[in-house]
Amino acid sequence: MTDAEASAAFDCIKDDLVAAYVKSGVELSGKYQGWNRYSTVPYLSDAHGLRYVHNYTNDTGSAYGKYEDAGDMPPGTLAIKESFVLSSDGRIGVGPLFVMEKHAPGTFPDRRDWFYSMIMPNGAVQDAKAIQKFCNDCHIIAGDEDDNLMFLPD
Repeated sequence: MTDAEASAAFDCIKDDLVAAYVKSGVELSGKYQGWNRYSTVPYLSDAHGLRYVHNYTNDTGSAYGKYEDAGDMPPGTLAIKESFVLSSDGRIGVGPLFVMEKHAPGTFPDRRDWFYSMIMPNGAVQDAKAIQKFCNDCHIIAGDEDDNLMFLPD
């Protein structure tokens, strides 16, 4: 999909994304699209199941916009990736909302104090121990110097 096609697909589904995620009752799910968005067009993320994603943070995490120069995010940072899928027959569907929340130093030392969760298209929240391990196993590759954050593709 070209950048223009990805943007058009997002325009078609952006309201459906929020409608799906608010079913969770999680407050951020109705607000995040008004936060800082760093991707100018949705991009294909291998690490997020070959879904198209946009990257957001709340104001607490606005240093994310400095990318590799961001340093450690402060507690209270919420980093979000909304996602959608494109089926082989061209249908656009809602994917999970991926959430990283930075906690106080020492809360989750093996994960640089990040807590991972997903809000599924049906509103179900997944944040079990297996999700923590799965997400951290990928994010730890970014390393301490990037606070386990992945940034936008080149």
